[in-house]
Amino acid sequence: MAHGVSLRSLAKEEKPAAAWPTIRRLITYLMLYRAELLRALFWVAFSAANSAIAPAITGWLVDTAIAARNANGDARSLTLPVIALFASGIAGWWSQRAQILGLGIVGQKALFSVREDVFAAVQRLSVAAFERVESGDLMSRLINDIEQVNSFLSQGFRRVIGAGIGVAATLVGMLLVDWRLALATLVVVPVMIGTTRLFSMIARRAFRRRQESIGDVSSTLAEELAGIKVAQAFNRTDRNRTEFAQRNALNRDANVTAAAVSSAFTPTLAVISATATALVAGLGGWLATQQLVTVGVVVAFFAYARSFFNGVSQLSSLYTETQSALAGSERVFGILDTPAEIVDSPDALELDRARGEVTYENVSFQYGEGPTVLHDVSLVVEPGTTVAIVGPTGAGKSTLINLLARFYDPTQGIVRIDGHDLRDLKVESVRRSLGVVLQDPFLFSGTIADNIRYGRLEATDDEVSTAAEAARALEFIERLPDGFDTSIGERGSMLSTGQRQLLSFARAILADPAVLILDEATSSVDTRTELLIQGALRHILHDRTALVIAHRLSTVRDAHRVIVIDDGRIAEQGTYEELLAAGGLFTRLHDAQFAEK
Repeated sequence: MAHGVSLRSLAKEEKPAAAWPTIRRLITYLMLYRAELLRALFWVAFSAANSAIAPAITGWLVDTAIAARNANGDARSLTLPVIALFASGIAGWWSQRAQILGLGIVGQKALFSVREDVFAAVQRLSVAAFERVESGDLMSRLINDIEQVNSFLSQGFRRVIGAGIGVAATLVGMLLVDWRLALATLVVVPVMIGTTRLFSMIARRAFRRRQESIGDVSSTLAEELAGIKVAQAFNRTDRNRTEFAQRNALNRDANVTAAAVSSAFTPTLAVISATATALVAGLGGWLATQQLVTVGVVVAFFAYARSFFNGVSQLSSLYTETQSALAGSERVFGILDTPAEIVDSPDALELDRARGEVTYENVSFQYGEGPTVLHDVSLVVEPGTTVAIVGPTGAGKSTLINLLARFYDPTQGIVRIDGHDLRDLKVESVRRSLGVVLQDPFLFSGTIADNIRYGRLEATDDEVSTAAEAARALEFIERLPDGFDTSIGERGSMLSTGQRQLLSFARAILADPAVLILDEATSSVDTRTELLIQGALRHILHDRTALVIAHRLSTVRDAHRVIVIDDGRIAEQGTYEELLAAGGLFTRLHDAQFAEK
C-alpha cells in the first residue's frame, strides 16, 4: 500500500466500542416514527416475498414449456405462468418504490430529530466544555459525522433491512423447492460470515481514524481562516502551508486505508459467491441427470443462488460500509453524552426582577486541574452602584465575571445575587437578569435591528430605536442606506469596531438587565468612540448595578468603588481618589499607564 496504514496495523489497534449500543440508539430515532416505519417494513417484506417467489415461477415456466413441447407444441399451458411472472414483476416494481420512499422518509425524519437533539446539546454545553474541544473538530462532528449518520438513516438502513429480509425469504423459498440444493448453497455461508467479521473489525477502525483526521483538518482550517491576518502579518503563510500539508497527508492516508479495506472486501466475497454457485451448478446438474429434480428446479436454483448471494454479499458490504456510519455516530453521540456541567438543581427558584445586589463570599476558583485563579475573594456590590474591577493581566478579573454569569461554579465559596446562591436559582433567570458587553463584541449575521433585538425578541421598533439612541448608535445607523434594516454581514464585518461596540451596548440596554457587566468594553475603540460610550454609560448606569472591568483607568473615575485584583486576591478597594492617594498598586498601575502617553 503506497499510502496509509496497513491493514495488519489496523487489526492490532484498540478494539472500537461495541457496535450494538450505537445501532440501538440509531434505531431509537427511527422508532420515533413507528407508524411510517411499520408501513415501510410491510412493503419491504412484500418485496422480499415476491422476489423469493419469482425464481419458482421461472422454474414452473421452464417445466411447463418442456411439458408443452413434449405434448406436441400445445402452448396454452404457458399462459398462467407467464401471467404470474408478469404480475410478479409489476408487484416487485410497486413494492420496491413503496419501500424506498417509505424508509427514505422515515430516515430523513429520524435525521431531523438527531440534528435537533445535537444542536440542543451544543446549546446546553458549558463554556468549559467548549474550551476542551477545538471548534473545527466540533464543526466536523456537526457536519461530516452527521452526514455519515444521514447516509445510514436515509440509505444504509433501508438497504440492510431490504437485503436481510430478502435473504431470509430467498432461503425459505430454496428450502421449499429443494432442501439438498439449499444446503449446498449454504455451505459457504460460514466462510462469508467469518470474512465479514474480520473485514468489519478492520473497517470500523479505519473509518474511525478517517473521521478523526477529517476533524483535525477541519479544526486546522477553522483556526487558519480566523487568523489569516496574523499569519500574513508575521509571514507565517509558508510554515502554515507546510503544517497543513502534514495534517492533510494524514487525512489522505486515512481515506486511502478506508478505501483499501472496502476494495479488498468486495472481490473476496465475489470469489466465495462464485465458489458456491459452482457447487450448486455441479450438484444441480447431477441431480437432474439422475432425474431427482426437474430442469425447472435447477433453473430456479440458479436464480435463487444468484439472488441469495447477491443479498448476502450486499449485507456483508453494507455491514462494512455501516462501520463508517457507526464511527460517525459514535462521535455525534459523544456530543449528546457530554454532561452539562451547569444545570438547575431540582428545586431551583425563579429569580424575578432582581434588585441587583451581588455578593462574593470567600470565593476560590480554578479551571479544571490548573492553578487556583481566585483566592478567598469576598465582595459586596450594593444595588444601583458601579464597581470597577482593575488589575494586572491575568489577575482574575474576568473570572469574577464568569462566576457571576454562572459560566462556571466556584471551587469554594458562594456567589449570590439578591441574597440567593446562584446554584439555587434557575440558570435562565440568572442570565436574564444580566447584561454583558465584551471587549470584542460578537454580532450575528442579519440586520442591525436583529442584533439589537437579540436579547429581547418581542421589542418594538420604537424600543429598538430608543436603545440605539441611548447607546449613541443612532447617528451612524441613520447614515446607513437601509438604516436599521441594513445587513451587517458575518460577525458584523460591514461595520467598524467602534460601531459594533455601540450596537452591543444598544443590545444590552434593550435587554434592560438588573446587573450590567462591562468586560473591558472600551479598550479596543478609538478615543472619539470611547467618548460616545462614556456619554452613553452615564445614562445606562444610572440606578443600575454595574461591574466594570477596565484596562484604561481613566474610564473608572465615576465608579462608586474601585476593586484592585492582584494574583486572584483583592489587593485594594476604595474610590478613585482614595486609591490614588494611598500610593499602592492602583497608583503604580495609574502612573505606569499615564507615563506611556
